[in-house]
Amino acid sequence: MCGHVEVGEQKDLKIIKRDGSAYQARSNTAGNPGSVLPVVTDAIPDKVQQFRWGLLTADDDNIHSKNKHARVESLFTVGLWRERVGRKHCVIRIQAYFEYNKANGITYKFERNDGKPFYIAGLWEHWLDIKTNVLLPTFVMITVPPNRAVAEVHDRMPAILERGNIKHWIHPHLSGPDRVSFLRNHPCQAEALKITVHRDSQSS
Repeated sequence: MCGHVEVGEQKDLKIIKRDGSAYQARSNTAGNPGSVLPVVTDAIPDKVQQFRWGLLTADDDNIHSKNKHARVESLFTVGLWRERVGRKHCVIRIQAYFEYNKANGITYKFERNDGKPFYIAGLWEHWLDIKTNVLLPTFVMITVPPNRAVAEVHDRMPAILERGNIKHWIHPHLSGPDRVSFLRNHPCQAEALKITVHRDSQSS
């Protein structure tokens, strides 16, 4: 699910690079697994950074994008996620996301009714490319069961946070269970979403 996103305008964002310098974010209309998206982490909560979609760990010997989603139900049962819950949390900002419904062959676009960005809960990790000695920041999006509106189109949805809840998810002193419980108890309401047929592409 959610294999394609729209980043949207980023004129209000200033991206912090690894060397500490900053630059004004430019508009990026689309993003897929492997793309670089704006992210805020619990390690540097007051800075927006660019992380690659598709979590990589020290066990990976090459770049891939298979770890793009982590189910909230698996955060404490799958070792890859369990090792990071309570330690490495992030929030990804996008303007919209897309889902392809195989039953009717239609791609749907999901936006907020108020036109504001989505903030999606995730986990992050830095990966060292031993071939180039370059440190690559990566992330995975967390998914949850769908709300009433999304359930008509797809069986999963991103773990969407309200802007006021971002600091809670990346709070440095909360335990993993506390954060995940908060995520489960504060689902995105169906009324907050605008769902339309996306006619520019056949699948996501």
